[in-house]
Amino acid sequence: MTSSSWNSFEHKLWGHFKEFGVESSGSYVLAVSGGLDSMALLSVFSRLLPQAKVKVAYYHHGPSEVESQNQYRQQALEHVRQKVDELSLSGYEFVTEGSQQALVSEQEMRDARWAFLNRLAQEGDGAVIVTGHHWGDHFETVLLKMIRGTSLEGVSAFKMWQKGIFRPLLNCTKDELMSYVRDRGFLWVEDPSNQDEDYLRNWLRENWLKSLEAKVTGGPDNLARSLFKIISSAESRGGLELVFAKESKESAEGLSREWYLGLTKAEQLTAIALFLKKHQIYQFTSGQLEEIRKRLDKNQKDFTFELLRRKWVINASQIMLQ
Repeated sequence: MTSSSWNSFEHKLWGHFKEFGVESSGSYVLAVSGGLDSMALLSVFSRLLPQAKVKVAYYHHGPSEVESQNQYRQQALEHVRQKVDELSLSGYEFVTEGSQQALVSEQEMRDARWAFLNRLAQEGDGAVIVTGHHWGDHFETVLLKMIRGTSLEGVSAFKMWQKGIFRPLLNCTKDELMSYVRDRGFLWVEDPSNQDEDYLRNWLRENWLKSLEAKVTGGPDNLARSLFKIISSAESRGGLELVFAKESKESAEGLSREWYLGLTKAEQLTAIALFLKKHQIYQFTSGQLEEIRKRLDKNQKDFTFELLRRKWVINASQIMLQ
């Protein structure tokens, strides 16, 4: 299958494969539960990498006291197995494993599932594990971590590519996945436990977020975008602070002009704020930071100016305060 036959959604996802170099990996382990997102993942892979070596992995969470769960789990297993057979791709192999005892909590299920996926990846000489997590999953995970108590590191742990785990659908909404899967003629199996509000994630999704949407139209989406922007900004600032500390140590008299000019405008504002604090200047406004940034944005080799009651001295290599 050539790229000319891909649709726009598949072309967009292929960009993520290329971005992280995943398209050249030797083998893959696809976590496929039979639900909407994982069936979308299987469809995407069968289209973009039909010649790849892929283990389509289904983990059965074992016996349940709820009969509808037993029926669902067996139905999902057979659904995934049948779809892999229908694809008839020589490198695609259906692999399954199940717990012999009942797994009660979400954590027990997650731990058992990931132990299975990690073992398959190791057997495949470091195969890439690929999951179908989407934008909504990411948002719910961040909310859950914040409710339970976390740090920036905790909410930053969900990445598209991270330590051998690839989440190509992470920027896709559930509506996008549903439209894509329907266009491709793929069916999926709904987990009845997704309606059980005893699970905090389900309560958030079915109760709290829906109540927020009813109260403020677009509220959940706005909240998600705001959280992701805050996390991204904090991550950038944290990384910049580490680099700034290194640059400041190497340039004791001031700040490396070459390094500063290589930053984005937003990063330059952060660097100026850090530079001022290094010189025990803590009282400044965002407008003053922007004015300093504009004055530093000159092609002149040597120049000076005064702002915040200090003289700024700039030469070819350094930005200094007197």
